[in-house]
Amino acid sequence: MIPVRLKLRNFMCYRDDVPPLEFEGIHLACLSGDNGNGKSAIIDAITWALWGKARASSDDDLIHTSRNEMEVEFDFTVAGQLYRIVRKRTRPKKRGSPGQPSLELQISRGNGFLPITGNTISQTQQKLIDILHMDYETFINSAYLRQGHADEFTRQAPARRKDILGNILGLAVYDELEERAREMSRGQEAERLQLESAIHSIDEELARRPDYEAELEQAQAELAAAEEKASEQEVRLNALRQQMQQLQSKQAQVEELENRLAGRARDLERWRDQAQRLQARIEEFEAVIGRGGDIEEGYRKFVEAKDTSGGFDKDFHQSVNLERQKTQLEARIREAGQSLNTEHTVVQKEISTLGNRLQQLPELKKQLQEVQTLVRRLSEPETALRERERAIGGLQTQMNYLESENARLEKEIAELAEKLDLISSQTEGKCPLCETELTREGLKLIEAKYTDEKSTKTDFLLSNQVKLSQQKSELESKQREKRQAEVELGEEKTRAQGQVTLLTKDIAEIEKEQEKLAGLKESLEDIEQRLARRDFAVKEQEALDGIEAELKTLGYDPEKHEQARQLLSQMQPWEAEKRQLDEARKLIVQEKEAAARARDAAAELSRSIQTENQIRETLTKELTGLPQLTDKLASAEAEYRVLAARRSEAQQKVGSVNARLQHCDKLAEKKRESEALLSGVLREGEIYAELARAFGKTGIQALLIETALPDIESEANRLLGRMTDNRMHLRFETQRETKKGDVRETLDIDISDELGTRNYEMFSGGEAFRINFAIRIALSRLLARRAGAPLPTLIIDEGFGTQDSTGMEKLIEAINSIQEDFEKILVITHMEDLKDA
Repeated sequence: MIPVRLKLRNFMCYRDDVPPLEFEGIHLACLSGDNGNGKSAIIDAITWALWGKARASSDDDLIHTSRNEMEVEFDFTVAGQLYRIVRKRTRPKKRGSPGQPSLELQISRGNGFLPITGNTISQTQQKLIDILHMDYETFINSAYLRQGHADEFTRQAPARRKDILGNILGLAVYDELEERAREMSRGQEAERLQLESAIHSIDEELARRPDYEAELEQAQAELAAAEEKASEQEVRLNALRQQMQQLQSKQAQVEELENRLAGRARDLERWRDQAQRLQARIEEFEAVIGRGGDIEEGYRKFVEAKDTSGGFDKDFHQSVNLERQKTQLEARIREAGQSLNTEHTVVQKEISTLGNRLQQLPELKKQLQEVQTLVRRLSEPETALRERERAIGGLQTQMNYLESENARLEKEIAELAEKLDLISSQTEGKCPLCETELTREGLKLIEAKYTDEKSTKTDFLLSNQVKLSQQKSELESKQREKRQAEVELGEEKTRAQGQVTLLTKDIAEIEKEQEKLAGLKESLEDIEQRLARRDFAVKEQEALDGIEAELKTLGYDPEKHEQARQLLSQMQPWEAEKRQLDEARKLIVQEKEAAARARDAAAELSRSIQTENQIRETLTKELTGLPQLTDKLASAEAEYRVLAARRSEAQQKVGSVNARLQHCDKLAEKKRESEALLSGVLREGEIYAELARAFGKTGIQALLIETALPDIESEANRLLGRMTDNRMHLRFETQRETKKGDVRETLDIDISDELGTRNYEMFSGGEAFRINFAIRIALSRLLARRAGAPLPTLIIDEGFGTQDSTGMEKLIEAINSIQEDFEKILVITHMEDLKDA
């Protein structure tokens, strides 16, 4: 287990505003601070999240004193897999009630966490222990050196040390295998005993078969006699039951009368109470009516005081309303004045801006004239361009003539070549023009003529081609010059025309703004005049004058108003007394009538109760014989039950004997099957017993512990020697000879120094801590290296106060020397020397 992230809320001294503690990137870290600052609380949070255990005796003691709930969220990795545990606790609402816990286990998958929580907290906790491969006890005895508990391992009994070492080595699996083998062995033994007992029981049962047959004959005779006696008694019992039903009916009537009489007695009491209350109320009304004159006079004075106070209240509310309106009007008047001042500032600024623009107008007109002159001058290069274009056209015409001429010459030269080929292939022939016969000399003459003509045309063609090539070069040059001139001219014209457009636009806008400037100056003068004569919010100023006049006319006096209020308060009780007088005059007649009705109802109930008491006495006399009849009926029923029980016993006995005889037949077959099973059970039981011995403490587990102890002893002695300059050494003893001479399994720790071998208790506090530290680090390294419990984390909480300066240096050196054996080492201390080491 490697811690990754810890988040606390209301845990011990930490409230709900604590940022998460990130462990990533930490290898060897020191948590330092004064005592009580919450250093150890961080480790308590980790152990409470993982195992639900910490230093506190109760989980509720871990909750912050000012809060009712807490939560710890802890991320950790095991074998490269990221997990998250969220454990919460809520205080009980009532003292003595249990708190409300919750536990969630999640596994990282993709972009989030998926829940793998069990159905119960116990199931989830066991799943978490399976992931960690250790419980809390193993953790605090190896990887966690708790504050004040560095000797957690050494002070354990030898047998308990061996159990802890077995947990670190992951030997619990062999305990499980041993227990399973023993359970299987016990199962086989139980099955053997069961089979042997069953066979023995079968033999005993089969030996009783003759007795069962004789018992069946006797049981059948007893059954016939019991059935005859039970029938006779049933007839007598039915007659007594009929008499009992009649008396019970009368008894029910008596009970009903008694219930009704009790209810009527309660009603009678209620009517009498009501008559008394009504009479008392009538007397109160008559007393109030007797004081009617004083009450009327007092109420009249109260009404006068109320009217006077009401008039002052009206003036007060009107005064408050006028003052509120006055405040609102004054605010609107100020707002209107501020708005007019703001408008004055805006107009002044705009006039200043327009004035600056008007000063630019002469310069802009001068620039426009210059640009227009430039545009006119650009027409001269256009004339030169047209001359160039005509020259290019003439050159193009000459080239077209040469090209057509060359085409004609090439055609004629080809025709002459064909004629020469034709003449050279003939010795005699006809003239192609006159069709006369030609001699050899004539042919030569014509061939010479054609050859000269071809040569002349060829020379002329070559001359034309040279001229054409020169004219093409000249044409391309003139066209390039023309295009360049056109581009330059176009750019200059565009630039000049653009300047003309912009300047014309600016001049037009400024001339237009010149008209606007005059209007702005008039507006400014108007605003200044309005401000001077306060010509704004006129209606509000008029309304304000009116309200001030109303306030003056109203003349509200707060002192007189307060005097009227005090007088009204003094006269206030007469209002309640007037209501009581009105109520008494209104209700006294009704109350007298209700009192009369209550007295009549009470008299009627008294007569009814007397009549029903007489009926109850008559029925009670008739029920005097009920106890005697009840005794007779009970005796008859008891006798019938005895006879019925005898009959049932006889029936059961007959059935039981028949069943036993049938059972004997089945037992004979079952005996044969059980004897075959017993043979197989004996063989398997021997195998499981041998496996249990092999998996037990003295078998494979003892062998594995014996194998691991040299490494632990070597590592502990290496650290102890480094911390004591090789003065102290320790040795583990796994067996001890008893007084009887037997050898017993143990795990003793022998410690030796220059004075010899002594008990652990004989060493000083500093020396004892170094011994404990060496053993615990050795156990932690073993725990970090073994594959079964991936916990490459070491936590050391305090314990350094017993060390002198030399011992502290040795401890620091020891911690630094083992840091590469763990992924993370956390040291908790309040000592500055250790923090800065």
